[in-house]
Amino acid sequence: MVVQVNVKLDERLIIEVDRLVREGHVKTKKEAFERALQLLIRQHKASELAQRIDRVREGTEAMPSATKAAIESHEEED
Repeated sequence: MVVQVNVKLDERLIIEVDRLVREGHVKTKKEAFERALQLLIRQHKASELAQRIDRVREGTEAMPSATKAAIESHEEED
């Protein structure tokens, strides 16, 4: 489903978007705005994920490293 959205934007942004279309980087203004919004959303989701990972890591510094434990286990087998 496509929804029409009316927004007021700084003229400098529109000039840059027009340049992107003119130079062939995007086919239309619509494509430029969609790609920009998709990038913004992707970056936001990546930031949220990084924050979640940091919260999981908090307090685990004192726990033994799984990598180190695996290496030590293999060394004991030799």
